[in-house]
Amino acid sequence: MPFDGLFVAALAAELDQQLADARIQKIHQPDSRTLVLQCYKPGRTCRLLISTEPNYARAHLVETAPPNPPHPPAFCMLLRKHLEPARILKVSQVGLDRILHVTCEAMEASGRRVRLVLIAELTGRNSNVILVEEGSGRILDALHRTGGQEGARRDLLPGETYVPPPVPEKRDPRRTSPEEIGRLLGLQPAPQKLARAITDLFDGFGPFAAREVLLRAGVDPDAARGDLQPEDLQRVAAALARLAADAAEGRFAPVLVMDAAGEPQEFWAFPPAQVQGRLQPCASASEAAEAYYSRRLAVVSFQRRKQRLERLVGQAKERLERKAENLRQDLAMAERAEEYRLYGELLTAHLHLVQRGPEVTLPNYYEDNKPVTIPLDPSLTPAENAQRYFKRYAKARSAQSAVQAQLDATLAELAYLEQAAVHIEMADSEEALSDIEAELAAAGVVPPQSPVAAPPPSGRGKASAQDRNASRWAQEGAAGPIEARTSRGARVRIGRSNRQNDRLTLRIARPDDIWLHVKDLPGAHVILEVQGEPAEEDLREAAMLAAYFSKARHSSNVPVDWTRVRHVHKPKGARPGMVIYDHHQTIYVSPDEETVKALLAMSRR
Repeated sequence: MPFDGLFVAALAAELDQQLADARIQKIHQPDSRTLVLQCYKPGRTCRLLISTEPNYARAHLVETAPPNPPHPPAFCMLLRKHLEPARILKVSQVGLDRILHVTCEAMEASGRRVRLVLIAELTGRNSNVILVEEGSGRILDALHRTGGQEGARRDLLPGETYVPPPVPEKRDPRRTSPEEIGRLLGLQPAPQKLARAITDLFDGFGPFAAREVLLRAGVDPDAARGDLQPEDLQRVAAALARLAADAAEGRFAPVLVMDAAGEPQEFWAFPPAQVQGRLQPCASASEAAEAYYSRRLAVVSFQRRKQRLERLVGQAKERLERKAENLRQDLAMAERAEEYRLYGELLTAHLHLVQRGPEVTLPNYYEDNKPVTIPLDPSLTPAENAQRYFKRYAKARSAQSAVQAQLDATLAELAYLEQAAVHIEMADSEEALSDIEAELAAAGVVPPQSPVAAPPPSGRGKASAQDRNASRWAQEGAAGPIEARTSRGARVRIGRSNRQNDRLTLRIARPDDIWLHVKDLPGAHVILEVQGEPAEEDLREAAMLAAYFSKARHSSNVPVDWTRVRHVHKPKGARPGMVIYDHHQTIYVSPDEETVKALLAMSRR
């Protein structure tokens, strides 16, 4: 991802043009690493987003800002105090580094004008935002305070003097002639990779830009310095100088690199020669950055949310597994009730034979006087030991049914969470995850979601069928069931969550439709719509979908049960998605991803 010095140069030029003389109206801090400055110029409002996220540090204009927390953090309050409504004088870049200076003119409470600089250091894991006084360099505060300890690289604390981050000495290629560039490259050791040499020697040129220079010069991007002839080095120097001159004179042409599905995979300040995919020109560097990061961060956010739900469900499963094991141990103790009764009766019948000690062997008159060894408590009399066993017997008898009921409920809850875990793994959209999270929150497995206002109906009066259907699915999640078609054209619907499974099977499907589910494993409810008897090919393909959307996705020869929907019932009080069924048959299939993709694609034709 080339958010390098050259791309920051394109951003600096754009931001300076767009934001110079703009007033900072509002400052927000959506999260601990993101700031949004809303700026106004006559006839136009711009939003500048600055993020210090280690893997996605960036600064660019955005059309839509992230949602704000109800209470602004301390750094946001300090920026509001000093920069609302400051006037932006200029936006500049430090050399060709990934550091931007937003220089502002603000008014102190005393009425004195003061110049402040908001410094955005977009340098990966050490990224930061610091507000300093322009003249003295005194730090007012930093988004991420550092230092104050012996051996710290820098002190970024209020009252300290700002010191730029340490960087290796490099040449500014915009102020270096092609001849000098060639000479410096020629001085490198023969084994040195030329792309690495460019990165080490020249400011603003990261690995991506260095390889781009070599490709534009017609040189192997993996070539070592010793592999090149003098004329090769001249071409490399000329290509590097041209790229630097374009940056110096503002001749940027930002682009997105799109994949086959039309999603942005890369971006840069210039059309690159080293990537595969379709190039999409952008009107500005901000447009390219926003398109790329909005898509990439949506994927990251989805994965993080998915991992969070998987972790919470996993923790709940572990607790239930421990509880079930404890209940099994209690049940094993309870099942010894008859043994305790026997011990008590034998001790009572043979009190005259029992002496104090750790154990006693007595004849069992229930089994032809076969000897039985009974453990004793030496501190108790024989009669007290007998009474102790009768008390254990009574307690075990009363606990046995209760423990069994608790164990059954715990195992049912565990099966529900196993089913939920499969649906989380299968989730392919934010809507599906929202559905699952709402269900788990209602079950007390995860914290409740923040309430979201329902959208207004489409018009006055009675809701349309489309609105009613959307509202029904909204109760189970914004995303409806997964749709597929068999090769013969039969419609197949697959539940995305346990709540959706219930609605699909118990309320949407017709009694004569075919219900399918992987046998004895968590998985989705699958409905095959039929008229009369199901075709064998339709049944096998629907069974493959049921096996694929289950815990047996990566297995072979998977048993799948199928029956008519009329034979599927929900026990009273059962968790969402949990049903019982009868009159079923079993078919064995091996899930094939390509076949499943083809069946899903047929529903979109």
